Amino acid sequence: MRFNAHTHFPAHDTGETGIVGIFFTQNPEPEAPYRSFGLHPRYLPDANLSPALAWLNDRLPGAVAVGEAGLDKLCDTPWERQVEAFDHCIEAATQHHLPLIIHCVRAYDEVLAQLKKHQFNQPVIFHGFDKHPNTARQLLAAGCYLSFGSALFRENSHAAEALRVCPERRYFLETDMGAVALIEVYKRAANLRGVRKKELEAALWKLGKEVFLGLGH
Repeated sequence: MRFNAHTHFPAHDTGETGIVGIFFTQNPEPEAPYRSFGLHPRYLPDANLSPALAWLNDRLPGAVAVGEAGLDKLCDTPWERQVEAFDHCIEAATQHHLPLIIHCVRAYDEVLAQLKKHQFNQPVIFHGFDKHPNTARQLLAAGCYLSFGSALFRENSHAAEALRVCPERRYFLETDMGAVALIEVYKRAANLRGVRKKELEAALWKLGKEVFLGLGH
């Protein structure tokens, strides 16, 4: 079974399962066995955050994670509104004892600072990671997980090098918006890590169950 740590589409392959991420204003909201709900910084209300906060609070009892949530220095949403929404997501994940799936654009220090301010101690997964291995090491040292996807295939991408520096049990694989099929992501990652695809599938399925579903260790 292949585990997909972050996707926006329910799996159609019976050999795959994953966490389907849903953001505020998304319509329709896809049905899937495992879903995450988050206040994505790019999809926040223009002014009053109350409807978004109420939406999130209403859906979290049926979620396996909070996210995407985070900070984005390239989007048009005012920074103060992003921080307010991110703070609420951190607090909600704490209250419901859920992992947090992070969307981060040029704001790694700021995201880590917010997590530290809240003394957040649930699993944190930085999705779509494509930064220098030094940034990977910074996040890993803070106890976070990294999730890799289509960037593993791009030329001049730091993702492949960053994947190689990840210890076992500290990274996931994903498809996000589905640019590359999950099985191809697994083949690429197995090649980069020098392991068999079947072994990688078994290891990440086990880790996914532990981190997102609370099943075993």
